[in-house]
Amino acid sequence: MTRRPRNRPEPEEIERFVRSVPEATFFHTAAWLESLAASFPSFDVFWLAEREGGELAGAMPVARVARGPFYHLQSLPFGAYGDPLARSEAAREALFERFFALARSPRCLTAGVHCFGGRSPAAVPRGASVRMEECRLVRLDGGIEEVWRRTSGKRRQLARRAERAGLVVRLLEREDEVRRLHAIYAGQSRAWGGVHPYPERLFLELWRRRSAGVVVVGAFLDGELLGGHVDLFYGGMAQAWQGGMTPEGNEHEAGSLCARAAMEIACDRGMRVFNLGSSAGERGIVFFKESLGGEERRYPVVTARGAAGRLLDWRRRR
Repeated sequence: MTRRPRNRPEPEEIERFVRSVPEATFFHTAAWLESLAASFPSFDVFWLAEREGGELAGAMPVARVARGPFYHLQSLPFGAYGDPLARSEAAREALFERFFALARSPRCLTAGVHCFGGRSPAAVPRGASVRMEECRLVRLDGGIEEVWRRTSGKRRQLARRAERAGLVVRLLEREDEVRRLHAIYAGQSRAWGGVHPYPERLFLELWRRRSAGVVVVGAFLDGELLGGHVDLFYGGMAQAWQGGMTPEGNEHEAGSLCARAAMEIACDRGMRVFNLGSSAGERGIVFFKESLGGEERRYPVVTARGAAGRLLDWRRRR
C-alpha cells in the first residue's frame, strides 16, 4: 500500500475524484500506483492535492524514487502519464507549482511530468525544459472488424498465415504463465542491450488486478507460450504497456495477433482508442504500430534538474 503522510488525501476520496475526471488514465488509478509501491521498495508513491471550498479540486500522482540519500521526483516514472487532474486551471497550475517546489529540495536530483493531456504548465518553472514525446493511437470506432480492416494488408496476411499454423491467442490464466511471459520479456530486453526496470513482481501485481482493468494476453503454439503483453484499460483508452516475443513468436506474427485480441476486448468494452505507446525513436517499431493503424499523438514532457542535480552538475563542470 502507498504511504500516506499527513495532509495527503485518503485513497477513497482520490478514487472517487479520479473516476469523475474524463482525462484520467490507468496510470492515475490505485491499481497502477499500488502495484508500483508493492514492487519497488525504494518508491514513495503519494498524491499532491488542491482543494476549493473544502472539496478536492485537483490531484497529481507523484513517485519519489530513492537513490541513496537523494531521490528523483516523477509524475510518473517509466514514462507513465502523470498529468495533474483538475477541475479548474487554478488548481492545475497550483499542482504544477507544488510539484516543482518539491524539486528545490537539496536532496532532489531530477523532476519530470509526462503530460499526456497535452497541457504543460502555463509558466514553465525556471530551469525546466519541455520536450515533445510521441505515441501511436489506434481509433476503435466501427468495432474490431473496421479496426482490423484499417490494418495493413500485409499485416493481415501474415496474421491469417499464423492462425492457419495453429497460433492461438488467449488471456493468461495462471501465475506460472505470467512468470513465463516475464522471462520472455526480460530475455528480449537483455538481447537488445537495454535495461528492463520491470521486475517479475510488477507483472504479477498487475495481473492480480485484472478486475481493475489489467488484461494480459498470450500467444500459444502447440501449448507453448511464444509471447504476449500486458494492457491497461481505463476510461475511454486502452494502453499497451509491456511484453515480449520469442524469436518463434516474431516469425508467427504473434505481436499482431496479441494486439488484435487486446483491441477486440477494448472494442467490446466500448473504449475509444488503443494507445500503442511511444517508440523511443525506433523506426521499425513506429512502422509496426502504423501498420496496425496507429496515428501519431504528441504530448509535452516537462523536466528539471533538482537542487542536488544542479549542484552535481556544477561540481562536474569545475
